[in-house]
Amino acid sequence: MLSHHKKYFYLLASVILMLVGTIGLQAQVSIEANQPSRPVSPKEVIWFFDYTGKLSFNEIKDKVFTAYDKNEMSAIKKNQNIWARLELSNNTGVDQEYILQTTKWGSFEAFMPSAGGQTDHLLSGSLLALLLRSQPSNTNAVKFSIERNEKKIIFLKFKSEYSIYLHNDINLQLVKQTFFEKTDRQRLLWQGLFFGIIFVMALYNLFILFAVRDISYFYYVLSIVSIGLYFAFYYGFGIEYLWPHSPLWDTFCFAIINPFTGLTRILFTRTYLHTHRHLPRINKILNALAVACIATLVTGLVCFYFRIDLLKPMVTIIGILGALVLIMMLVAGIVSYYIDKYDPAKYFIAANILLVIGAIAFIFRETGLMGDNFFTRYLVQFGVLIQAVVLSLGLGSRLNKMRLQLTTETLERERLALEKEKEKKELIEQQKTELQQQVKEKTTDLQLKNSMLEETVHQLKESENKLSQLNQVKDKLFSVVSHDLRNPLATMQSFLKLITEHHEKMSEDEKEKLFYEAQQSLDNLNELLYNLLQWSKSQMNLLQFRPDKLNIRSVIEGAVRLVQLHAHMKEILIKSSIEEGLLAYADKDMTEFIVRNLLSNAIKFSHRNSEVEIKAFIANNHITVEIIDYGVGLNDAKIKKLMEKNTTISRRGTEKEKGTGLGLLISKEFIEKNGGHLQIKSEPGKGSVFSFIIPIM
Repeated sequence: MLSHHKKYFYLLASVILMLVGTIGLQAQVSIEANQPSRPVSPKEVIWFFDYTGKLSFNEIKDKVFTAYDKNEMSAIKKNQNIWARLELSNNTGVDQEYILQTTKWGSFEAFMPSAGGQTDHLLSGSLLALLLRSQPSNTNAVKFSIERNEKKIIFLKFKSEYSIYLHNDINLQLVKQTFFEKTDRQRLLWQGLFFGIIFVMALYNLFILFAVRDISYFYYVLSIVSIGLYFAFYYGFGIEYLWPHSPLWDTFCFAIINPFTGLTRILFTRTYLHTHRHLPRINKILNALAVACIATLVTGLVCFYFRIDLLKPMVTIIGILGALVLIMMLVAGIVSYYIDKYDPAKYFIAANILLVIGAIAFIFRETGLMGDNFFTRYLVQFGVLIQAVVLSLGLGSRLNKMRLQLTTETLERERLALEKEKEKKELIEQQKTELQQQVKEKTTDLQLKNSMLEETVHQLKESENKLSQLNQVKDKLFSVVSHDLRNPLATMQSFLKLITEHHEKMSEDEKEKLFYEAQQSLDNLNELLYNLLQWSKSQMNLLQFRPDKLNIRSVIEGAVRLVQLHAHMKEILIKSSIEEGLLAYADKDMTEFIVRNLLSNAIKFSHRNSEVEIKAFIANNHITVEIIDYGVGLNDAKIKKLMEKNTTISRRGTEKEKGTGLGLLISKEFIEKNGGHLQIKSEPGKGSVFSFIIPIM
């Protein structure tokens, strides 16, 4: 009886330990902020191996998942399923969209149970058409959303179906959707550039083929196209753009494209180096390799048509065969150049050295003999590009030699006929040479005179433009001096005459009013002279433009201080709203003048007891400054006239303040010099908004 109790006790203890162990295996994968990509270790996931290959999600979701066991992972067969369970925790503080990607499998599925009892089923895998994949890309990946602080359980199903998709280990990677798209755009850019160069070189040599009818160009174009197709398959361009509805072809195509590439390289080597004539022993080896390539090509086609899975051994066979083809190409080139002294072979050697090294490294990487790094992955592509360029030069050199040989033979055949007409031809040639020399001398003389004439015309046009500009400056100066400068001086003369001749008869209030008006007239005269000086310098290009880093807040605050007295006298409140840290790249003096002039104009045309606003903010990668008043405003005709070049409008302010419009004209020119432009929005009787933009630092 006691032995029965012990038996039940041990059985119960074993069940409890199994449950505790299973609970302990529920590893949680934490997603942290500022982590665009996160590898998921197999040890962070618990596993279940379906050796029948037939269990569904509902049948395995309650099964006991175990810790990672590499030996058990390596023992899985191609028609068996691997299930994984992981729990994600979003600790980023925000909702996220993620891509969960893995190595290439025949079928890759994700099951995501929700709180409502429903299960999201996401599909991917290399044997699935592109549009049916959860994330339509060349990688095996699924896309999902996870809310902030959410814990999401994901069941993953891996199935190889073909030996090439059977792996000894499983790599998982969590990638933010935005980061995934960024890296994918980089892939498209660099690989697109590679394919563009390949396409251009293929077209270039195709044009040469049509021109010279040389079979070696045809084989070389085929080799370029086939290597381009292989890398299109390898980097996913094939399934994404060329055959998105044919995933099975994407699985088998390497076994067809690679042998075809090797065959075209052999045929190109034979015809380019003339191995059948100059290198008979090497030619026999090349023939044997060509037969091997054809046999491998046929095997690949048969496997594809009948769905025969010989893909894993074919990777090794194709790798070895490709390495032998490349090595023999290089050997044939070296022997042809150093033993047979065939000069175009030097291009052949230079073109293939880097390609052979890179291709062998790439083949060893694909067969597992070397690790995955930049050298083993990308050196072969650099080699392909260098081969395309150098061999194009070599084919050009060969073409030139053929043309030279043809020309020599033609000249030899015609030598006797030319001997009889030698004297006559020499006389004709002499006359022709003399005539050409005379024509050349006359042409040179005419070109020299024409050049001198063009230079003179150019100088005259420049002088005419400068004179026209000076005349405009002169006319404007005379206009301002004769009208705008004369009036303040006449006013000052009248004030002084009244003060000197009638001061005894005037009361203190009359004197104070007269002094105030005299002071205002002097201020207007001073502002007019300053604006006149600035405008004259600008028109005659005497004003230096010195852009630098500029704090907009300090510029605006300085301008407000300068016009504060004027605003105070009219009881006008100046409000400012300036974003923090605004740094512009502009000329300090010009910017200060612009802000000061626009503020002064806003006060001038504002009513007493009103307000003026000045704002500065960033918009469209520029700094925008706005000066807003609620004064008399402008109609559309005046706005249009103000925006015309070299045009001013003279108007009096709300309290009869005088103005010439010269300050706004200068401000427009200064804004344009600083790479900006002026905008005016106004409505009569409601006020105006004068704004301008300047470059941000």
